[in-house]
Amino acid sequence: MVIEMESAGLEKLSRRNLWGWALGSIPTGLLAYIFSLKYVEYFYNNLALAPLYFIIGQAIYLVVNAVNDPLAGQLSDRTSRKRWGSRRLIYIKYGGPIWAWTFLLVWFPWSFNNQIVIFIHYVVSLCAFDTMLTIVLLVWLAVLPEMTMDIDERNKAQFIAGVMGTIVVLPVFIVIAAMRPDSEGFRFLMILFAVISMVFLELTAHFCHERPEFQSDRVYSLKESVKATFKSKTFLVYVGFYFCQNFLSTLGLSYFFIYMLLLQKVTPGLNVVLFFFVIYFIVGYAGNIVCMKLQRKWGLRRIILRFGVVRVVGSIVLFLIILVPIFEPLIWYGLVVVTFFGGYGIFQIPMQYLAIDEDEILCGSRREGMFIGVMALLTKPANSLGPIIATMILTTFGYIQGGALAVQPESAFLGIKIIWLLVSGIVASLGLVSIYYYPLHGEKLDEMQRKLTELHKRKREAVLGQVQSAKGSS
Repeated sequence: MVIEMESAGLEKLSRRNLWGWALGSIPTGLLAYIFSLKYVEYFYNNLALAPLYFIIGQAIYLVVNAVNDPLAGQLSDRTSRKRWGSRRLIYIKYGGPIWAWTFLLVWFPWSFNNQIVIFIHYVVSLCAFDTMLTIVLLVWLAVLPEMTMDIDERNKAQFIAGVMGTIVVLPVFIVIAAMRPDSEGFRFLMILFAVISMVFLELTAHFCHERPEFQSDRVYSLKESVKATFKSKTFLVYVGFYFCQNFLSTLGLSYFFIYMLLLQKVTPGLNVVLFFFVIYFIVGYAGNIVCMKLQRKWGLRRIILRFGVVRVVGSIVLFLIILVPIFEPLIWYGLVVVTFFGGYGIFQIPMQYLAIDEDEILCGSRREGMFIGVMALLTKPANSLGPIIATMILTTFGYIQGGALAVQPESAFLGIKIIWLLVSGIVASLGLVSIYYYPLHGEKLDEMQRKLTELHKRKREAVLGQVQSAKGSS
């Protein structure tokens, strides 16, 4: 116990904790990313759910998606450590298998032609899947800032998790990208991935640990915790950026199937799926690495602003260029630039943790669950808002649901360009406005981390004192 506490004082992650936490990215990739990649295609394209029903379902999903996060966060923060021996990892251990089952619920249709039944299946399966995703993913994210306050360690863990997830998920994406999600082969693979995800979630729960000095933190009521989040300027300013990032993430994966139509049109004969994923992952991670290297020199806020401006300008300029048909193949070069300079996305989660660190200094307790939950309450509506806007654009520009490349009107490709580049560029620019006003940077960030280090030292000393007293009395 003493050895573990002393090593924890270094705020460095052990290999067991680092790689154990990173393993959680594999089920996240297999379940959450496959869901994001295919559910719109499945219900909107393959099952041909009417656009009106699709949008109504997204509105319901938006509400459930937002409300379940702070409730799950409060549940985690208030879980009895004495009774369960954990307030985070038990939800990964026991919630993981349920999450995998709700994932399978999505891909087995209740009807192929009854619009009402398809709509009910759509709403129920999305809400069930998201609720369990919330419970498991929220506590997985909450474990990392508890294990270390070091920004570089958090960035490193986030990067390793991303690379590990990519190594597993990239081949899967390449295989399933062109598969119809209503096919038997696709469903068989989903069963396989659900089982694999259960295994890795169990490994994550086994190899991570919750620091003992935080197990005696005061437990706050739901009202007190929610009020604390809305009093944090750091948190509220960051909400705007996080909202925009969620919006962009949804447009990036959920509408992959329409982007492929555009790429096939401008570069016929090319394996567009393979090239797209090479750019999306390899170039994207190259951008992540450069941003991490620059972190100590520029800081998180400055990197996001500088890289973000290039990304926004690149998206909008690329959109204007490819409006001219002869220049459409240039979309590949523009995609490389936009993807590389979007590498600051590696900081999206670690930067959120800073508001949690700041709150601990003010109240003396760590409330990761509530902060992450309220962040989701305020930003997850973007996960539905993106598809709603994209669906309206596709409908307006004449996109034919489930139609192959040959039957799509030229206007549909203009709609795809607007979604992919123009809308994305505008939303990314709005996110940068929030980051400009983000208060934790430079000397203020250094001072906050100094105070946090001192607070953690006092907590560790208190726990060590209790352990030594218990040994003396025995």
